[in-house]
Amino acid sequence: MVSSVVTETELWERLGKLPRVQLGNFPTPLEPLQRISKFLGVQIFIKRDDLTGLAFGGNKTRHLEFGLGQAIHDGCDVVVNGAAVQSNYCRQTAAACAKLGLKCALVLRRNPEIERLKIEPQGNLLLDYLFGADVRFIGPDEDLEEAKERVAEEYRAKGHKPFVIRHPDLSGGFGYLICLLELVEQCRQFGIKPTHIVHSSSTPTQVGFVVGIKALRLDWQVLGVSPSHSHRVQERIAELSNLVAERLGLPLQFSPDEINFTTDFVGEGYGVPTPEAIEAMKLMAQMEGIVLDPVYTAKAFAAIVAMARDGRLTSEHTVIFVHTGGTPALFAYQPALVQALGLTSG
Repeated sequence: MVSSVVTETELWERLGKLPRVQLGNFPTPLEPLQRISKFLGVQIFIKRDDLTGLAFGGNKTRHLEFGLGQAIHDGCDVVVNGAAVQSNYCRQTAAACAKLGLKCALVLRRNPEIERLKIEPQGNLLLDYLFGADVRFIGPDEDLEEAKERVAEEYRAKGHKPFVIRHPDLSGGFGYLICLLELVEQCRQFGIKPTHIVHSSSTPTQVGFVVGIKALRLDWQVLGVSPSHSHRVQERIAELSNLVAERLGLPLQFSPDEINFTTDFVGEGYGVPTPEAIEAMKLMAQMEGIVLDPVYTAKAFAAIVAMARDGRLTSEHTVIFVHTGGTPALFAYQPALVQALGLTSG
């Protein structure tokens, strides 16, 4: 076995030098999916990052501990973020700002294809308002980064110091290095040696796993399952991984061909449930009592189901499925889920 670049202790120490605030309950649990494992013929564990504790939990809590840590370090009093209307990141940003006493401004992109499912405030959007965020909307073709900067300029003109969360940034990489270190210890306690980590990823979450696994020389394969038809994702993950490694003083280099990432389970597009995702949601709910969301985690777990059925995953493998949260968005998809489940309203 090749020796690690750094020890776990050294990696913890380097991460400990970065600005950070406490927002979540960590470590999150690692649990065996006993019934599903038997059903699929693959040993599967679930990392419960839906239980991070901030505003119904989710992976962005780990991101925000470092992102808002930097905002406070810089003396900012307003945080500007933005994404889709049902963004989990924005919901957790609004909650984190409320917890820390910061003003939160959100720029949300409307998408007519998704909003045909549910238009009124529901799911994450309803929670954004509940947490007191200043919510703005833009059209599907408007530039999100420019819109966030306009909002930041408004606040600057009023004497505030805004912190604009850029997409993607390094905070997710730092946060998921922490998650990787948690997993190493938890796998040691369970006496297991994972062969695969599978999770939903649009970039930052996978960065932390990629850097941590290479730094510790772990023989774990990481698969990011895309929620959208993204382009150049492997390149972006490699670029961000290099930046995270540089910031932490790790002598590592990453190239796109090292990154395992698939768009095979997106279906029609971002935010549009697929039959395979609905099946994965039903399987997890009815065999394990755990709720997945139709945008991210259900599509990621659908990848595990497909790989088990076509023989890419077998009884010789041990898989960790990272549940990155997102469950509040489920309620914005009620019409589609009612139809998929064969229910009637009335």
